[in-house]
Amino acid sequence: MVRLLVFAILVWGVYHFVKKLIRAYFDSMGPGQHPRQGTDLDAEMIQDPQCGAYFMKQKGVKKVVDGKVVYFCSQQCYERYRQRRSGK
Repeated sequence: MVRLLVFAILVWGVYHFVKKLIRAYFDSMGPGQHPRQGTDLDAEMIQDPQCGAYFMKQKGVKKVVDGKVVYFCSQQCYERYRQRRSGK
């Protein structure tokens, strides 16, 4: 039983040591060098104001409406949004 406890403590210590080394390695990288930076894992999901669909902001259609930047899931949704607003 004591051996199992010592082994568990040893594994825990090694795990935290390796985790600290990996974190220090990635923290020492300059901006733009992190392997995950700029990938789809960091993509922001936003909602289309016209149809309500969620999409990645980077893949949306960017338009300025009343001085505000608005993102649409497609050009068609933007056109429908514009028609709906002009009909009011």
